[in-house]
Amino acid sequence: MSSEMPTSETDANLRLSLDQARQSFVLEDATENSRLLTWAFDLVVQGYLSLSSQVLDPEEVRQDVCDDAYHRGGVARTLVLTGCHPETGDREPLGTVRVTTGAPNNDLGLPPLETMGLMAPPEGWQNFHFEGFDAARVAEGGRLAVSPTCRIGKSREIGLTPIVLKALVEGGFRYAAERYGKTQYWGVLPYYVIERFVALGFRVIPAPGVTCRLRENARIFSRYDRYWQQSRPIFCKVVLPSLMSG
Repeated sequence: MSSEMPTSETDANLRLSLDQARQSFVLEDATENSRLLTWAFDLVVQGYLSLSSQVLDPEEVRQDVCDDAYHRGGVARTLVLTGCHPETGDREPLGTVRVTTGAPNNDLGLPPLETMGLMAPPEGWQNFHFEGFDAARVAEGGRLAVSPTCRIGKSREIGLTPIVLKALVEGGFRYAAERYGKTQYWGVLPYYVIERFVALGFRVIPAPGVTCRLRENARIFSRYDRYWQQSRPIFCKVVLPSLMSG
């Protein structure tokens, strides 16, 4: 009976496979692409279903977190990362992220950023300047999800999930910077996501004192209680060393 041990050749093959996958990545705005948008929404809905202790209707979840006022108003863009799957070599969607680019001076009746309707600092958003916060300069990341196919078979063996996650976060900010001139990246993150971001080399700066607006959002916080009540996410600035100066 013998046991197989990793070899330098095996490690080199894994690195090659990972590099090939990374080089195939393409991040595109899927907001107007019905096929990719449906894929992204389906993935996000599946994730949010697991964030509730209740049995929710998937279509209602879709309306809550995907086809909401920010999406319908065109100020939230859904991006999809595609790449060659290590198992098949076929190009397929690997993950998605949503970037809210701000809704100032609009007729939508919305706060510039989604977070501003869900949470608030004690001094009010108009007086919130932690880490140079300026809503007009902020790209707000959210709805981050990686395809389950990245966590099985050869994809898991080569460590595809963190590479996809990093590409989504960096690509989301790059998109907002190039298309909309944004210079800051903020988001609402639970601690387990913060840990993953730090492991990827991102600097995450939690904003002190920003708390949930419980009364105004009782329905959402109750429906997605495992996220809002158990994970207790916090509003953070995310600094990407490869793309930002700080």
